[in-house]
Amino acid sequence: MADLNLWQFPPPPYATSTTQTLFNPQEDLPGPRCGHTLTAVYHRLILFGGVTSVPSGGSDNSTSFIDSLILGLQCLTNSVYCLNSLTKKWTRVYPEGEPPSPRTNHAAVSCGDGVLIQGGIGPSGICNGDLHVLDMSSDTFKWKKVVVQEGMAPCPRYGHVMGLAGKKLVIFGGKKEGNLVLADTWALNTTRHPNVWEILYPYGDLPCGRVYASASTRDRRYFMLYGGRDQHGMPLGDTYKLEPLSSSGFWVWTRSPHLDLSKRYQHAAIFVNLRLHVFGGALSNTRLVDAEEAVSVLDTSTGVWVDTSNEVMRRSLHAAASVGSRIYVYGGIREGVLLDDLLISGELLSSGPTVPSFLWRSPNTPWPPASDMNDGYKPNFSSEKLHDLVNKVISTLLRPQTWEPPVDRKFFLSFHELAELCFAAKQIIEQEPTVLQLYAPIKVFGDLHGQFGDLMRLFYEYGYPSRQGDISCVYVSFVQVEYPKNIHLISGNHEAEATNTVYGFLDECIERIECNDGNRAFKLINDFFSHLPLAALIEKKIFCVHGGIGSSVFTMKQITNIKRPVDMDCEYNYKVVKDLLWSDPTAHDSILGIGVNERGPHVVSFGPDRVNAFCERNDIDMIIRGHECVLDGFERFAQGKLITVFSATNYCGKFKNAGAILVIARNLDVVPKLIHPLPPPISPSEKVPDKAWIEVDRERPPTPIRGQRKPDFEQGSTS
Repeated sequence: MADLNLWQFPPPPYATSTTQTLFNPQEDLPGPRCGHTLTAVYHRLILFGGVTSVPSGGSDNSTSFIDSLILGLQCLTNSVYCLNSLTKKWTRVYPEGEPPSPRTNHAAVSCGDGVLIQGGIGPSGICNGDLHVLDMSSDTFKWKKVVVQEGMAPCPRYGHVMGLAGKKLVIFGGKKEGNLVLADTWALNTTRHPNVWEILYPYGDLPCGRVYASASTRDRRYFMLYGGRDQHGMPLGDTYKLEPLSSSGFWVWTRSPHLDLSKRYQHAAIFVNLRLHVFGGALSNTRLVDAEEAVSVLDTSTGVWVDTSNEVMRRSLHAAASVGSRIYVYGGIREGVLLDDLLISGELLSSGPTVPSFLWRSPNTPWPPASDMNDGYKPNFSSEKLHDLVNKVISTLLRPQTWEPPVDRKFFLSFHELAELCFAAKQIIEQEPTVLQLYAPIKVFGDLHGQFGDLMRLFYEYGYPSRQGDISCVYVSFVQVEYPKNIHLISGNHEAEATNTVYGFLDECIERIECNDGNRAFKLINDFFSHLPLAALIEKKIFCVHGGIGSSVFTMKQITNIKRPVDMDCEYNYKVVKDLLWSDPTAHDSILGIGVNERGPHVVSFGPDRVNAFCERNDIDMIIRGHECVLDGFERFAQGKLITVFSATNYCGKFKNAGAILVIARNLDVVPKLIHPLPPPISPSEKVPDKAWIEVDRERPPTPIRGQRKPDFEQGSTS
């Protein structure tokens, strides 16, 4: 799977929807606050602590009351709120155990199935340096205190930054008693016991002491520090990167002067893919950053900052987190007023239209002037227009009884419509796990390879998604319409840019998408593909995957731990994903172990003993996979522990194979359902369904009948 460089063109501006969606008054709302933290743990966002009221008559933005008036005030909280990003609902959580004391300007980071909390300042002064963890591994949340071996440890502090880099929890800077601004770097190894703090003495360009900076970790590989306020109260705009030097134990700070941005502190920053997003911040006790610089995005692949105007992001002491490509910003303070709004925006692709954005607001939060807020920009697709587009796709494609291939090869959607569908679909799948958890009854489809007519025939014979109910979003694949609770997609070996470049999909996009937008459409679609889940588990008993388990896949946890989009530069990811998408069972049950595969040197075949061991180890009943054409549309292996299913009939117009789906009942009985190849035309004038698709497939590598020798042009293919 190729590493997508989606940021090669100047990105469009951010847009915030002008549609006001009020909170449900039945929810447990966090209310106005600042100086809190917002931390993403899978699909849940945990909000902790903060300041819940401002002294009456206060007119400054943030800093003076935090630094001098907070002591002795009863305006701090240690409450916990959880936002479920799937249901979009807040819940007040009351964890078991001893909670951290009320505090603000603490640091928080996601670690496994929990949130680590450290430091901060409370009504009685600066909090001690204890490390608290909110354990979310069970249905009941629990507060626990991390036991750290006595010895050297970070002094009590607030306004510091914390993050995971490599396998270590890193703390930098902040302010301690006596208003002394710190410049020390500490680390705690999260994989070793007992837990021991160690002070780091990194090489390189050391950042000066600072408080109220931001730090965000890219893929937990390195720690990027930006901005803050120095010992003299002056805002900073410099950027540093902290990373370990392989396994030597040494660390290095690297100054990136070309990445310096406008000065600010009390801002929020978050990485999404290759981009660092910086929101809001203050320039002084009485001044926030200007609207023109309120949102800044750093493309780390090109080293280019993009400033975007956004009045609604003018705030400080807010908190930000990301789930998938969605960025969540909550609360903060603006001109002496605490905010209680939640802003949600999607990561933007560089050359496409604006992502449909969402803005949730409390009815008590005032809007900035409309003209300043959006700078005259209107989103390309309103929710109503997106709904109309969904209906257009459904009415055009989902016609099982009457669908016929188009007379010409022009695609029925414009590039901008296709882009909107890609963006909307991507927002859905990014919130799904790498291994989907599905429930019976359910139907499992195999490879279609673009033979859309076969999909319509299968829908006609064995049922298709109902138009009734809540259609919430759209997908790009199969019917190109997503019913989140009805259709689920996992990746195959063709959902990769390298494969699609070589085997015709790029040429098809260029040919069929209007206005020379084929290359852009190709990038968008492949970016969507790169975020697809890799497997599915039905009722925790039936494992579904495109290829197989190869030689490197042993447990379900191996797959669930893979982050998407997959970093194929990682040797471990490369091998596991290669096996999941490309490996095949051996030719028959008598061939055991791991064998060579004619697809290429990096692809293997696995025997029935591997299947039995995998099922036993993971407490599952069977494996369902595709990837190979089988004459009857389905074929059993390992005495029924594995089934290959293939849904395209007469593949490439030459194999005369049946197509099949597997219908799984509530009791997990598996029943194959078949369709057979259509008969040849009686006369030359008779229409041949799917003729256009067969023409395309002539340029693609066929999947030969299982057990037959691979064609010469597919041998050695490991794309």
